[in-house]
Amino acid sequence: MKKSVLTLSLILFLFSLKIYSQNSFGLNGFWSMNKKANIMSNSIDGNPSNFSNVKDWAIDLSYGGEFANTTISNLYLLSLAKTIDKSNFYLRYTPGYQKDFIFISGQSVVLNESSTQTLSSKFSYKEIFGVGYSYQINENLSVGFTTRLFNQEFNNEVIEPIFSDSLYFNLKTESENSSFWKTDLGINFTPVEYLSLSVASINLVDISTKKDITSNSVYEIKRPKGAQFGVTLSPYKKLNFNFIYETSKSFMAGINTGLNFENGSFNLSVSALHDNEQSPYITGIVPAISYQTKILGITLSGVKYFRDKNISQSFSVFETEGINNILNNKYSFDKAALTISFRLNTIAEEKAKIINLKIVQDIFPAFDDNYLNRPFAVGKVVNQTDKKISIKPSSKIIGLNKDIIYSPDVFVNAHDTVDIPFFTIVPDSYSNTKNTVSYVDFYISTKTDENDDKLQKPILINKINAWDGKVIHLKEFVKKDADYIIKYAKEILSENKSKLDTLVYFLSTFYKAKILFDNLVKKLVYVADPNATSDYVQFPQQTIELKGGDCDDLSVLYSAALENIGIQTALIDYKPEKGLGHVNLLFNTGLSPQMAKWITDNDSKYFIRKNKIGEDQVWIAIETTSLTDFIKAWELGSEKFNNEALDNFGLARGKVEIVDIQ
Repeated sequence: MKKSVLTLSLILFLFSLKIYSQNSFGLNGFWSMNKKANIMSNSIDGNPSNFSNVKDWAIDLSYGGEFANTTISNLYLLSLAKTIDKSNFYLRYTPGYQKDFIFISGQSVVLNESSTQTLSSKFSYKEIFGVGYSYQINENLSVGFTTRLFNQEFNNEVIEPIFSDSLYFNLKTESENSSFWKTDLGINFTPVEYLSLSVASINLVDISTKKDITSNSVYEIKRPKGAQFGVTLSPYKKLNFNFIYETSKSFMAGINTGLNFENGSFNLSVSALHDNEQSPYITGIVPAISYQTKILGITLSGVKYFRDKNISQSFSVFETEGINNILNNKYSFDKAALTISFRLNTIAEEKAKIINLKIVQDIFPAFDDNYLNRPFAVGKVVNQTDKKISIKPSSKIIGLNKDIIYSPDVFVNAHDTVDIPFFTIVPDSYSNTKNTVSYVDFYISTKTDENDDKLQKPILINKINAWDGKVIHLKEFVKKDADYIIKYAKEILSENKSKLDTLVYFLSTFYKAKILFDNLVKKLVYVADPNATSDYVQFPQQTIELKGGDCDDLSVLYSAALENIGIQTALIDYKPEKGLGHVNLLFNTGLSPQMAKWITDNDSKYFIRKNKIGEDQVWIAIETTSLTDFIKAWELGSEKFNNEALDNFGLARGKVEIVDIQ
């Protein structure tokens, strides 16, 4: 600008205040970046990592005014934010982020029509728009950047002499223009739930895209490089203390709190500003009040500066110091702004989340009833809402379930974490003869038609005849092939009807068991497990068709035959110190202890146990691998039971266990 401009006196059409402008300054105050705090606007001022809690779409509109001699009101900003998975995109248009300075030189010129006009100059500063991107690395860490485009325009009126028949002066405006991009990076870290830390650059990247300024470069916005550091402390759920410090030795400190209602929340915030180079020490405050629902938020905020606004500044001060910020500088008036925020969520709100899941038992298809009563997986689920909710867990095992299997609903209190069991159903049609590694899709929902969260885990589906070696689970094999075994047992008994009809009624159970065993042993042979392992058990029908099996298979078959004609049985589990165990069988003769003499005079060949209704009755042990006859199998079974279960205290020491089928 020409030297004559240096003598211009400064008339401030906007306001005057001793405050160093801060990069962290925002019209809506500083709302905590804590995940559970109420952030009304996705402002990139004071939000170094561009961190946002927006779940889907957000639209913010701010309209306000400045309290100068003549109040000026306009649209400050219009912003749009969108979250996709862990990424947040932000765009804002800022027509109200503008500052104009008009300088009057005190000189005047007589134009050719004899009118007089005073010379002036105008400096204009604008932030046109800003964009931002942030990425949430995990629940505690996010990074992002912001880029803003600024424009500066300087117009200076000068006198141009015109020589013709007479000398006169012409008024001419010289214009100079400059644009630049400003980019900064930021990180936001939440090490614990109640503490949030941030760090960001100030003017990290400064690129001029258009510049034809020559003499006026001294009046550009000052853009020194620096950094800002922020901390948020939330000692209570709705109370946050916030502090941002800049390397220019300026800072902003604030507090925000609120109350929750059934359909929304009411929030208060106040922030204090300090500039180390200006006085008073607290140069201004930014109070804000807001009301927010899930969809709509309304914030009324303002800026109040603590200085005498009648003090003017000379042009030499402006030329020397310039400005560092468009909205918040030493020439700023008090302001007020109304912000309306819309939250448009086209994605179902995630009310509950699976934070951990454990497979507690692999799938053994033969144990189908077991998965109706005992969960095969347990998930740790958190309620992310402020209300008690009902969570419906469900799952689908690929290759096993055709449809989703629903487990019982679980109620979870607000912000509570609970363990939720997952049950499943093994279809009768499953017949895979090989072990398979598959996957389970787990779902939790608070609505029947929408899933709040889902997780996939691998699981082992064992072959159809697989067994885990626990005798208690052999009863699952006993229950199989019921229709086939009933028919098979009845055919054998019908062939011996004449003999059974001659018996005393109370001996029919004993003799039915004897007839069935003697008939079965004629058709079966003992075949050891080819792999010498305990991971495979035949179903009753398979043992008959294959004409043999090991102790597990034979005990299962004989127990199934007795159970299906109404005779109560139990499996005896002999547990060795090492190696494979052994299984044989007890069955209830239906005789009272006083009637035991009807089948034997040897009291070591029977045992007194209670039946289903608690009555003492006579039970006898059968060694199912003794495929000679019933009497021999009875003798061997009783001998083994007496020796290992009773004499050697196997039952008392847990080395022998009796497992009732029913």
